[in-house]
Amino acid sequence: SVHSPATPPEEPAAAVIKDLEDQYYGQLDTPYLSGPMLSGLMSLVHQRETRFGIVIGHHNLLPQKTPRITPYAEMLNSGFVRSQLLLSDKPIVYLHGHIHSDPVEIVSDPRSPNGKLICISAPEIQAGFNELVFFITDHGELVGVRLIPYRTNVADGTISEGSHCFISTIASGKAALNGATFDLLRRLRDYTKERGRSLLFWDEVVDATSAGSQTQDLEDSLLMLQAARIIEIDGLTKANSEWRIKIGDE
Repeated sequence: SVHSPATPPEEPAAAVIKDLEDQYYGQLDTPYLSGPMLSGLMSLVHQRETRFGIVIGHHNLLPQKTPRITPYAEMLNSGFVRSQLLLSDKPIVYLHGHIHSDPVEIVSDPRSPNGKLICISAPEIQAGFNELVFFITDHGELVGVRLIPYRTNVADGTISEGSHCFISTIASGKAALNGATFDLLRRLRDYTKERGRSLLFWDEVVDATSAGSQTQDLEDSLLMLQAARIIEIDGLTKANSEWRIKIGDE
């Protein structure tokens, strides 16, 4: 049966915690991820069929931007947790709160080329919320994450959409793109050769591909090609009508 990654494996009622670190952390009354919880999480992350991970926690894994004069303000074993997640050699998205600000931070290790730890903090609830869009290939591989922030205007309580942030989650050229996406790339390359320039406007891409009403499918395919670093989209933080798409050579 599948259990939550944050739930430690069941133990007999009379079981005694053997890990001294867990005992010490408990006595200090400070945030940390216990050994059993981390083991349960890593057992799921390392499964062969797990292509990427989405982990939700309260505390941040990276130090806060604003220093706090408070004992044990940070998660004590966050560095160890980060290193374990990176060892999975898979993209891991870690969603958290706690710090009352909303940074987006990425940790990587060149010794694990396919691993990437993306830490995304939600703002305080009165300040707004984030919408996350995950781009996943037909092979179940996560190629990118789009963060759409919605923030509250303190003056009148209205919510407005902020600049988008696109995060690639794959190593260069590694995307397991589907046939339709490769066909799109071929047509765009033919189109640019005919016109003698590699930079296209959004309406030109629509015309070249006869996308018509399938705008969302076209946008998704372009974002996957961007994540694979095969094309380059200028203006990702804006509406797609303002995108400038540079088509790379083969």
